[in-house]
Formats: sequence, C-alpha cells, structure tokens
Amino acid sequence: MSQVGENSYYVDFNGCFHVGAPPIGGEFLETTPADPADPAAEEPAPPPIVVTADDLQRLPISPGGLVVQPDRGWVLVNLDTIVWTDAADQTFDAVVLGTPVRVRVTPIDFAWDFGDGAAPLVTADPGAPFPDHTVSHIYTAAADVRQVRLTTRWSGEFEVNGSGIWQPVVGVATTTEVSQAFEVRTAETSLTNGSA
Repeated sequence: MSQVGENSYYVDFNGCFHVGAPPIGGEFLETTPADPADPAAEEPAPPPIVVTADDLQRLPISPGGLVVQPDRGWVLVNLDTIVWTDAADQTFDAVVLGTPVRVRVTPIDFAWDFGDGAAPLVTADPGAPFPDHTVSHIYTAAADVRQVRLTTRWSGEFEVNGSGIWQPVVGVATTTEVSQAFEVRTAETSLTNGSA
C-alpha cells in the first residue's frame, strides 16, 4: 500500500493471492480520519437511561394504609370482616446518571392474607368501607389474635428529562402492610320473655 495523496491510498491486491490466480486490479480507498477537535470523536455516546424493577423497589412507595372494619378491636365469627386500602398512583422525581427522570407507580393487585390458614384473597379492587364494601372475609372460628397482611404489587413507567414519552419498567415492586391485632369472637345469644 502506498500513499498517493492526502487521505488517499493505493492498495495493490495482486500479491495477496496464490500463483495462478487471476490478477485483481488496484483500487483507491478514500479515508477521512476523525477530527481531534470534534467532541463526538472523543466521547462515546452516553448509555441509555433505564429504570429497573430493583430501582422501582427502592422508591419510597406509600402502601396506602390497611383498614379492618369493624375497627373496635374484635370481629365476629360468621360475619363479614371488611378490609380496604387507599393505595393509589404515585409519582417520584429522581436523577439517573445525571439526567432527571420521573417515575410513576400504579397498584396492580392486592393479596389479602387473613391469617386463619385460608389462601390469600387476590383482587384488583382496593376495597371500600361499609356499607359500600367490596372486599371482605368470614372467619369460621374464634381466635384470640388475628392480623390481616396485605401485599400490593406495583407496575412502573418512567419519563426521561421531561420528554413526555413514558416507558414501561420491566418487573414490579411490592409493598406489605400488617393490620393491628384483633380478636375473633363467637356471638353470644340469650333468650328473653319479652317482658319489660
């Protein structure tokens, strides 16, 4: 190879083949070296901004509270024990690799474990208080102490540098809450003769 002009070289391929092979004519290859003053030539492209499920899990997500009704410290066997939560969408501002990022989380579903050995009740509904309640459980036996455990799964999406483009986070975050302890009582009845 020999230089024939600035940034132009002549390449002779004839000597690159075994004896008897047909000759190949030379070619000119134009090359342009990078300008040292060009910042793009010196700095690699920045890595893409990504929010992971681990990042999502580290956010201070508010579980939303767990309410058991009646809230008097005890409930009755064979009657509805009502539960609900105020879990709702939440937004967080963060900085990833020096870039502002906004993350939004949304509750997906709720797993209610009533602590009596029954399988957890999984709903997409956060429940509501009496008389408009939508999530409840019936205890079939008395117990000195019961607690409800609520596990909520959250999906996430993120927006980079105010772009207006929201991208989904692969994976979910979870939060867990446990209610105050309460007693499960058997209702007692008594007969009266109806006289005052």
